[in-house]
Amino acid sequence: MEKLNKYIEETFDVDVETFLEILQTNPNARQNINGILGENLFKKYAESKGYEVLRIKEKPSGGYNAKSDDARGDFYIRKKDSDKDEWLVVECKGVKSNAEKRANLTNIKSCLNLLTKHTIDRKKHTESIYKSGERAYLKKKKAWEAKNKGKFPKFDWSKINPGSGIPDLNGLWKDKNEIKDWLDKFPEESFSENAYWDLTAPVRLLQTHMPSSRIDPETKIKSTGPLVSEFNILSVDLFLKTGKHEFVFVNSEELNHQGKSPNHLQQNYTIDILTAKDNYERHKLIEPWYDDLDKCIEDTKPKPRKIDKTQLDLR
Repeated sequence: MEKLNKYIEETFDVDVETFLEILQTNPNARQNINGILGENLFKKYAESKGYEVLRIKEKPSGGYNAKSDDARGDFYIRKKDSDKDEWLVVECKGVKSNAEKRANLTNIKSCLNLLTKHTIDRKKHTESIYKSGERAYLKKKKAWEAKNKGKFPKFDWSKINPGSGIPDLNGLWKDKNEIKDWLDKFPEESFSENAYWDLTAPVRLLQTHMPSSRIDPETKIKSTGPLVSEFNILSVDLFLKTGKHEFVFVNSEELNHQGKSPNHLQQNYTIDILTAKDNYERHKLIEPWYDDLDKCIEDTKPKPRKIDKTQLDLR
């Protein structure tokens, strides 16, 4: 503790109490620290699984635009016993902190609709989301091909987990009335923004957040969301919603692309929905999500790429 106190005072020129006050009152500061922690803990996790892990520069000389198009992640990884120049690029993210507010879950009716769609009506909801995405794609494809040479990239969504993801909560309630009765037991303040921040609300969304804006070099479409090709594996730290640094993984090519731009990933994918009904326990992941990095790579076979040493952070 003495070493930590000395470091804070020498580095920031404030006492420990002031530094602690900043952390307690500044969510952005905490999120930045959590982001860095997530990256470091992923590195230790991957190394414990037998991977060589090399950090990629956040901003190479020349700024972010100098980043290699196929190395816009945080790490290169490969098995330590490999002598091949075959690496996977891993992007590390945390879950979206205000996902519930953006989903309007401060409104109990919206909360009821969400839970109903993922339990009682999941099959119908899944089919509807798939068809809606396909319609949007076909409309965009027709418009794009009328103005451009070549073929629009193909539509490639999962039929069992389409769109931004539809976690399966079947078995928690028998019908919509039972869900409503359960939600009605909570006081109004349980659905406030503060309750979601404090993890005391009845529902928690485990959702990705990738707000970067990109232009697809193939179609020239600009959209908010990374390109599928930027990295091989997305690693998501669930800490903000579970209170534990635990990771889930997905091959970027297995994620459902944007309906109107097949080479773009979506900003937000819903990995799971935790509820007080079962003590916020995580549910079985639906493909393409995995709890284990090795299993994700073994099953989905992401395409390795050669290392670009100009992108390495050698500090």
